[in-house]
Amino acid sequence: MGIVIVAYIDIGCTAISMLACSLICILGIVSPIYRKYPSKIIVWISSLFIILGIFIFVDQALVIIENNHSNAFLELHKLTKFLLGVIIIIISNQFILFLNEVKICIYNPFQATSSSVFLFLLLLQCLLIIVLIIIPLLFWTNIKTYSVLASYINFFSFLICTLFYIAIWIILNKNKTLQSKRLYEFKCDFVKQQGYWLFTMLTINFAFSYYNLDSNEDKDSYILKVALSLEGLFFSIFHLIQPYSYQKLYQVFFRSCQQQSYIEDIESIEYGLNNDIQNKMMPIYEKLLKTQINELVKGLVKAVYATLEKQFDHHMKEFEMKRTYTFKFHLSELDESRISYNENDVIKDSIILVNTYHPNSFTTLLKQNNLTKNILEYTLELQYNQKAFEKAKESMGRSGAFFFYSQNNKLIIKTVEKSEIKDFLDGRINSYFNHVSGNKKSLIAKIYGIFKIKLMAYKTQYIVLMENSFEQMKMLDHEFVVYDLKGSTANRTSKSEDSVQKDNNFKQSPYNPINLPKEVSDQIKLQFKDDCCFLRDIGYMDYSLLLGICTQNAQQSDNDNYRFVVNEAKNMVYSFSIIDYLQRFNQSKKSEQCFKRSVRFKKKQDLSCRSPEPYCTRFLNFIDSFII
Repeated sequence: MGIVIVAYIDIGCTAISMLACSLICILGIVSPIYRKYPSKIIVWISSLFIILGIFIFVDQALVIIENNHSNAFLELHKLTKFLLGVIIIIISNQFILFLNEVKICIYNPFQATSSSVFLFLLLLQCLLIIVLIIIPLLFWTNIKTYSVLASYINFFSFLICTLFYIAIWIILNKNKTLQSKRLYEFKCDFVKQQGYWLFTMLTINFAFSYYNLDSNEDKDSYILKVALSLEGLFFSIFHLIQPYSYQKLYQVFFRSCQQQSYIEDIESIEYGLNNDIQNKMMPIYEKLLKTQINELVKGLVKAVYATLEKQFDHHMKEFEMKRTYTFKFHLSELDESRISYNENDVIKDSIILVNTYHPNSFTTLLKQNNLTKNILEYTLELQYNQKAFEKAKESMGRSGAFFFYSQNNKLIIKTVEKSEIKDFLDGRINSYFNHVSGNKKSLIAKIYGIFKIKLMAYKTQYIVLMENSFEQMKMLDHEFVVYDLKGSTANRTSKSEDSVQKDNNFKQSPYNPINLPKEVSDQIKLQFKDDCCFLRDIGYMDYSLLLGICTQNAQQSDNDNYRFVVNEAKNMVYSFSIIDYLQRFNQSKKSEQCFKRSVRFKKKQDLSCRSPEPYCTRFLNFIDSFII
């Protein structure tokens, strides 16, 4: 077969692949599900295949031109060959990173829902691209040598992917008996699906690199570029044939021809409505994450409640810093309606290992706030929280923390970073106990427990048990508006549809300023000053005022309760509390401040990230400006 004929075939295949990858990118723009993590990575790889297609298109066009005009574009052809190698290496490297995210999805679902992980992957990709551009600029005369080096990198990537994929299967099967059968089947299906297309494309890259290493490469190797150009097509077909994808594309391009019921079904999936259609058309990774997050949250709540029971029953030393408990249970105890076993199945006990910190002090704090053992049972028992488990979700902020709100709105369970827990326990927790115990009117959202929990086949989770500052607001009949306020203007604007609004939204709202009787407003400001100065003194910053506002007739039940304030004259109800206060001004925050000052923002006083002293001052000045 002639080189020119192969080039024309290659151009045609490339055009089809680019069209298919463009459909994936369209899904990423119009579909909320494809804007989630890990779906974003699918769009990112599609974009790389489009870039690869462009370079293949140019490369093969030069082949056709050079057939009639020998050596006319020799340097340009040399450059396009190099750029092809660069993109292939980037794609191969992306497969390794993608496999890592598959591992995260099956091992730590909370992290798999965080977009910050995806941004970190993009940063790694950008660094790789910079390196691949700098090397040829330094060694342009030895471009052939670089091509051989690129092929070796591709070989190495292929080997790592193979080993990593085997490791994922080992992790999955090692804990097979410590998870429900349904969840295990979901994970197996998910890993198998990724493996089908992953190894198809890696094999093509492997072959392409093998021919690059052949110094006597003949012209028939151009046929491999046809296969290479089809990589994007294989990748796109794999994702487009899933029911959700083609129904969504059908809706986008042929909405007027489509039955209204199909449109409603797709919208039900996108906006999280719970119905039977969701199970039929939702992508498998969405099903996987939803199933295992539900199971993991139930296990964490069960562990916290079982630990609190022990704390109430056991006599503990006054200054005991840590106590470890081990609990065993069968998976059927988590959800008997969902998990079933055959008589021949081997049921292995699942083990929950819990470290609880300062148990005596936290138990005392619970009792001081009238949280008895009976109330905790009603608040955290699984049978009373079935609807709450379905609502457990990731924070809308950058932290990626995961929240569970008890059905009766009394308590919150939140995942936190290990570093935050370590900082809090190292010399600050005693000051915290003294402050919240000695200040009954404190607006700081109270922490009632700190736990390190290892549950079944999941990554160790660090958990805090906190009071729900909106418990009284939730008891009102009317809906209320929620604001997360830091006193900053940089990046402090939320979209209108977001459930939690920010500083710039509040400044433009009809609720600004907040009018209260002078005596009440003065007392609230004094309490804010007391709490913020305490946080400043122990080195904390980046905390927020969680403000709830409701328009409703209500009576102030407790005049000393500054969490829940009623202005009867204006028929307004307000809730004030300080949250997210476990962040120290460490090296990470110092680097963030330096970057934002030099690159993103001109006015340093507008930055959210500040050291404790100026942060406290700005926060209090902001509160003084809108509470009058």
